[in-house]
Amino acid sequence: MNCPKCGKSLPENLSLRINFCPLCGDRLFEAGKKYLIEIQCAGQRDDENGPMRVFVDDKMLYEVIQGESICFPVEAGFHALKFRHKIRSKSITLLVTSSYVIKAYYNTISGLIETNVNIMEDARNGIDDKALAKKNLTTPVMVSEDGQRSFDILLGDDDPEYELKVTSGFKEGILRIYTERCEFTPSSQNKKEVLSYKNVLAVKKKMGSIDLVCGGNVHKVYSIPKDIYNEVLAFLTNRISEVQGNN
Repeated sequence: MNCPKCGKSLPENLSLRINFCPLCGDRLFEAGKKYLIEIQCAGQRDDENGPMRVFVDDKMLYEVIQGESICFPVEAGFHALKFRHKIRSKSITLLVTSSYVIKAYYNTISGLIETNVNIMEDARNGIDDKALAKKNLTTPVMVSEDGQRSFDILLGDDDPEYELKVTSGFKEGILRIYTERCEFTPSSQNKKEVLSYKNVLAVKKKMGSIDLVCGGNVHKVYSIPKDIYNEVLAFLTNRISEVQGNN
């Protein structure tokens, strides 16, 4: 990133909360001004369908598919953008002093996400609320209440609250218990069984095991070590109730 006044490259470790160039002393941006960010998705390979996810400041999540674009407003200043598709990701920090068009595409040689940032013409003066109301803006798919953690849960990147060696039927494996789901990975295979708490009808005790009752008379039964049994039972009971909005 360069200072919009002196044109010199800003230090990589620059605090994103400051508003003055450490090199020339001028103001980096005019606080309160609004601009538009348009993201165009291109270059996705045919065998990789599904949207590209775009995270803005760990607060908003947008989705865009190949051949389409999204547009959303941001205030002047530093913004962190993260582009993700399946296991690929690309993060950039943008000093917004203008409206921008960002072309995000998949490099079929490297298999990485690439971004090309361009300034919109006649876009340095910002956009007022009246003009903004006439724009066809994209609604975020999700607005995070607690930052990155909500998105980690959505993407399955969060850390488990408990990780236990258990048996389920005749299978031994690892049970990972998260705030929104649990995952059982048998020792004999890498494929994990994922159970969302939204699909659990009841939590029952069953001879040293916990029985998660699901629709269609499906039971997911996991043995739990004795020394932590009551704690895990209480956690699952409370979390499943909270996820389903019973509290």
